[in-house]
Amino acid sequence: MEEKKVPKLRFKGFVQEWEQRKLGELYKERKEKGNNKLPILSVSIHSGVSDSELNSDSLGKDVKRSEDKTLYKRTYSGDLVFNMMRAWQGAIGVVKNEGMVSPAYIVATPNNKIFPGFMNYYFQRKPAIYELNNLSYGVTDFRKRLYWDSFIKAHTIFPSISEQKKISDFFLKIDDTIALHQRKIEQLKLFKQAFLQKMLANQENVPEIRFADFDVYWEQHTLGETTDIRAGRDYKHLKSGNIPVYGTGGYMLSVDDALSFDKDAIGIGRKGTIDNPYILKAPFWTVDTLFYVIPRNGNEIDFFYSVFQKINWKSKDESTGVPSLSKSAINSILVYAPSKDEQKKIGAFFKYFDENILIHQHKVNLLKQLKKAFLQKMFI
Repeated sequence: MEEKKVPKLRFKGFVQEWEQRKLGELYKERKEKGNNKLPILSVSIHSGVSDSELNSDSLGKDVKRSEDKTLYKRTYSGDLVFNMMRAWQGAIGVVKNEGMVSPAYIVATPNNKIFPGFMNYYFQRKPAIYELNNLSYGVTDFRKRLYWDSFIKAHTIFPSISEQKKISDFFLKIDDTIALHQRKIEQLKLFKQAFLQKMLANQENVPEIRFADFDVYWEQHTLGETTDIRAGRDYKHLKSGNIPVYGTGGYMLSVDDALSFDKDAIGIGRKGTIDNPYILKAPFWTVDTLFYVIPRNGNEIDFFYSVFQKINWKSKDESTGVPSLSKSAINSILVYAPSKDEQKKIGAFFKYFDENILIHQHKVNLLKQLKKAFLQKMFI
């Protein structure tokens, strides 16, 4: 008995089987020319269609857009656009606002069986992109293309217009919520950077913005006087365990021994990524490309973590090749530090920003996982 064409998860009130058609039965190629008054759109692998003329995931890396826009193709809201060179990687999406795209893109307009928003999410699924990949051809991946005559052979399975709209609205709400949290993350990062500039002393020995009841000048020290910079080591002789090993890119694996069992530290790259300090919670082990820094004499780690985030580490690079820092270079950096009480107050203030950024990032990650799961369950 033939299996019914219905998704695993569905809104109430919809019972009809979904319909299967070739894309050529649902779309016609649009070849209308654009004009210089229209915005140039691009198609990103991760972001769909945007009005960014040059996107790192779009055709911009591979084709230089000429000044002459007479060959550019016009697009209207609801059109499907794909990058012939990157469609097999997912560079396909639906246009929200009218504009024009490079002649190396293909524009397709849907008939009345298709609600555009539904297809925007349909092509965010791996099975759909896998089929486009199989229909693309070229000697190598760099030369692989998806042409119109191949695109129209791809199959899609879709429900009624009303169910398409319902599904599209559902995923649009998820995307809007993700975007909301991402905007909050960016706002928090901007506020944090502004406060780092204003609340940490520089030359004048006092910051521009200060908590009440603190009026003593800050003292100048070297990082070597205020912190203990320690080198990471190779971990390959260790057994598997529950103590995390960190490198310049973050967590790597877990072992059965630690370089620091009870003292938290600040990780800063010795080689490679040297401008991304982060907090290391004890117990931990670090590889030899990552220094770990422990504050001396009761200095507050959260305060010095803020100091580390303000330092221009790239200006301390001692290599002409792979970026590198030396222990002596870090030790010699001059910093200003207040009393322990003021350090604690400032450290807690910036920790609040970091915690809220992490909260919103966690929500973004969860929403993306949920979206991925629903894309698998609500489409065929």
